[in-house]
Order: sequence, then C-alpha cells, then structure tokens
Amino acid sequence: MDPAVNSLHQDADLWVVDKPSGVSTHRASATAQEGVYEYLLRRHEGPLALLHRLDKGTSGVLVFGRTPAANRALTEQLTARAVRKRYLLVCRDDPRRPAQLVCDKRLRRKPGRGKAELDAETRFTRLEQGSGLALYEARPQGGRPHQVRVHAAQLGMPILGDGDYGGLDAPRLCLHAAEVAFEHPRGGPCEATAPLPESFRALLAGASRPYVAALAAGEARRGWVATPDTDAFLWLDRHYDGFPRARVERLGEVAHVLHYDEDAQLRRDQVDALLRAGCGAVVERLRPRSGEQPPPQVTGGSLADLRFEVRELGLRYWVDLAASGTSSGLFLDQRETRRALLGADRAGQRVLNTFAHTGALSVAAASAGAETLSLDLSKRYLAWARENLELNGLDPAAHDFMYGDTRDWLRRFAKKGRQFDLVLLDPPSYSTHKGKSWSVERDLAALIGEGLRVLAPGGELYVSTNLRRMTAAAFLGHVENAARGRALACEFVTLPLDHRSGAQDPPYLKGAWLRPR
Repeated sequence: MDPAVNSLHQDADLWVVDKPSGVSTHRASATAQEGVYEYLLRRHEGPLALLHRLDKGTSGVLVFGRTPAANRALTEQLTARAVRKRYLLVCRDDPRRPAQLVCDKRLRRKPGRGKAELDAETRFTRLEQGSGLALYEARPQGGRPHQVRVHAAQLGMPILGDGDYGGLDAPRLCLHAAEVAFEHPRGGPCEATAPLPESFRALLAGASRPYVAALAAGEARRGWVATPDTDAFLWLDRHYDGFPRARVERLGEVAHVLHYDEDAQLRRDQVDALLRAGCGAVVERLRPRSGEQPPPQVTGGSLADLRFEVRELGLRYWVDLAASGTSSGLFLDQRETRRALLGADRAGQRVLNTFAHTGALSVAAASAGAETLSLDLSKRYLAWARENLELNGLDPAAHDFMYGDTRDWLRRFAKKGRQFDLVLLDPPSYSTHKGKSWSVERDLAALIGEGLRVLAPGGELYVSTNLRRMTAAAFLGHVENAARGRALACEFVTLPLDHRSGAQDPPYLKGAWLRPR
C-alpha cells in the first residue's frame, strides 16, 4: 500500500481510506485545493470512482471504486440504502437526555433538486460521558446530505465544531465515519472500520483546547503526509486547526511556530500542548512582512542546535531555524513538486532548477537520476544545496551550481543553444538586484517564455508563485500568454494536503506543469 495514503482496505475492486478532517472529498473547482479523490487519482493507475462523500470536516471511512463492475455494485447498494453506516460524534452532555434517541424528521432539499423534502431516520446511542460531553453512535437509515448533523441538531445535541447547525466551538467538526458495511462486488460481506480519533477521547477526558487542537491536527496529517519517510510537514495551519494567526511546522522533533503579527507569541498552555503532543522543542519566530526579523526563541523543551536534519519522502534535508529569509531551508508547500520529480525515471535528463534556494528540488531530481544545474543569487544557498546533495549520498561534483540572475542566465543559455529536459521556475514575488526590479505580477509571463526557449523538444516546465493576492485566473493567464502557439498541456497544481484553504481564503500557492500534448 502507498505509505502516503491512510488506507483501510485495498483490492482489485475497491480502495477504502480513512479520510482526514479538514480535507474535502473532492476539489470544489479546477483551481481549488485538491481533495482526497484527486490526491488518490494521482497515485492510481487506471480509473477511480467516487462512490459517496463525506463533508470536509468529517473524518473516517471513504470508499472508492476501481472497476466498472464494482462501481455499479456499490452504487446499486447505496441507492437501495443497503449500505450500513455507523458514525461517532461528540456533543454537549445533558443528564436529562435519554441514552437512545431516534430522529425521523424529513430533510429539506436544495431548490430544483426533485422533492422538497426527503425521508430520513437516524438512531443515536450514547456510548460514553465525560467532562460535560457525550460520545454518541449514530446509525443513519439511508444517507442524505448532512443527515447526521441535521438530526443531531434537531434533537438538541448539535455536534461540537458544527457551527452551521449550532454546535459549540471546537478545533474540528467532531463527527467521524467509523464504519461502512456492504456486500463486496465479488460476493461476501465487506466491513471497513476507522478507529475513534484520539482527539475525541481527549475531549471526553477534559483535555485543554490547545492539546485537543494539536492532537486533531496531527491525526489529520498522520498517514497522509506524516509517514515513516516524512517528518517535515505543516502541523497546524492557523484558525483551521485551532491556532489562530500562527502556522506550526513539524520539523523532526521540533515545533517551528511562525507568527506574522507583531509581538505575537503562543500562550503557555499552547506551548505545553505542543510538547505534550509529542515534540521535543518549541521554537517561535516572527516573520514580519517587512523589516528586520528578530531571532528565533526556544519557548518550550530544549534544542541543542537550530540546524538539524529532517526527512521528506525518504530524502534528507538540512534546515536552519536561525536562517534569515522566509524559510527554514525547506519549502513544505512544494512537497508534491518534489514527489513528482522523484516519481519519474529521470536518468540522463538535464534539469535546470532556477531560484534554487537550498536545492531541495535539485536533490529530488538528482535522486531520480537527473543531472541538475542549480541557479541562485545567493552563494550561501548554493553551498547549502551542495550539502543537501551530499547528505543524500549524491556527489555535488556530478551537478552544476551557478550564481547569478535567473533571467540573465536564461537569455545566455538561449543564445548559446543550451537546452534542458526540465525547467523549474519558482521565483520570489518581488526582488531587486543591481538596480533591476522583479515583480511576479508584471514579469511572470516573460520569465515563463524565457524558460520555454531553453526547453528541449519533449521537455517539461514547472512554474509556481506563492503571491497570495495573485488569483489562480491571473496566474493561468500568465501561463497561457507565455505558452501560446506551443503544443503544451497545462496541469494546474496547488497546496498539499497538510495546508488548509477555504472559499474566502483560496490557496496561496499556484503552480502549473507544462508538458507536450
């Protein structure tokens, strides 16, 4: 099984996973952050069918079909309400409430979708009580959209974290699809079970809100990005994970807290929660939009050295929490780019990594067999890139490192007829060098065009920007303008699953792969 998928069952007909809370079942639009379906589709050879859905905040059992026969069989069972589902939820306790309840109120349907109301029934059974809360099992008869959430609210027991239906505030929606049972397409019963989230247990035990938030965020990443070969990921993403105005990176045993507001600092209970949730040290850093950056502060645990190794996708990288700039040395939001570089046989390919930073993309490409050229305006970062190659048993002497302005070098390469099989463009939003200014909003199309001019026949180009205010439409407009007249297909990509976004907070990272049609 894929180590980057929290699989519950996998065979020739079905793929059943434990969906994380905070991640959509599927993306809402072509430029929205991908959901579980798109994530799996990139890892699956052949067709994959979405047979049912879970709300973004709901975790638990999610079933996908892998063959037409399986898709038909499961769809028929779902339509006939023959699939048995069991949910677990946490709500506020009420000693006057019976241990068993049934709600059979009809559910309203969106206008224009057939009957205005639908028959629905849900049976609730209280399993545990603690700290003023109760754990309930819910067994819906059928499977209407939001059925368990609506019926729980109608019974006066709205689910914790369900603001849409009157639930108390919580770090996550406390609803978990614990079990799905059905007839396997090839015959015989099939039952998939997802274990009770630790965060639910912590709530019932009266744990602090920050600790529950840290647990819940860790659960949502475990088995998807936090895997045996990866210990560097975004652990908590602002208000989405119960830590408003802060991002917490998990770098090995270190919680690296990034603040963007002046004078921001975690409360003592938040620091203690991160330590209790399994990290050995908490390092806080203010990242102002402009001006001097104050040094990092170790506010919890102990850390002998701010420079240490982390693992990602089986590769090793140096990070340095004292380094200036906007990163500790590894851009976590580019993990899927590195996965794409690693996932192909690149033996003999010539890869140009511009704006190379510490060479993480070069390491991934070189590990897949490519000959890399890392180009950057920082000699310190180029030295760091060499160290990252060495850390992975790769000989820096077999790869090139060039200091200078990317656009100047692209023009030189084009003039000399030098070509590459893969060009990587991840420019900063703004910069100034030797009196020349760079703006991604103004210059991105020109940069892509210059990159395409050094692309060998049949080659690929990857480009991205993390400028939040640039919309996906504007970004794709730059790509289209640069690629006009070329037989290239464009694949839009954005943030990996450990990062969070929403309708009013679209993904800040926009990326595109340009490949031959």
